[in-house]
Amino acid sequence: MKKLLWSLLFAMLLSCDKDEPKKDCGCDSEILNTIPEPANLIGQLGYKIQLDPNDNYYNSKFWVSYTEPNCGNCVHHMIVCNEEMLISFQNLKNPPYENVQVVFAGHLKNVCDKIFAPGDYTYQHIVLTKIEEK
Repeated sequence: MKKLLWSLLFAMLLSCDKDEPKKDCGCDSEILNTIPEPANLIGQLGYKIQLDPNDNYYNSKFWVSYTEPNCGNCVHHMIVCNEEMLISFQNLKNPPYENVQVVFAGHLKNVCDKIFAPGDYTYQHIVLTKIEEK
């Protein structure tokens, strides 16, 4: 009987999956792409609030927007995951809700809530590795 109990216990331990499933979206998901610091991309940092009652897309979050040179329609919108890097930008949370030009770098991840937008617009999360006002 003891042998049977030990066998069952051993089998249960082996069948337990200790690794949590990997998330495919959100700030804790895998990195899809990296914007390296040497790229010195210049974007706009702002704080998105809900001005339109029908707009509930990632409000009350900092966003970085980057427009590709020579492509005015190619706009990349990135919702900041690690807002603790933005201590010096907290004033953007107050009216008149202006944007500032920044040089930034970081790791891009999928958003969980997809949005219908033109094909040359992207929406992703970013874990910043660098951000400085330009």
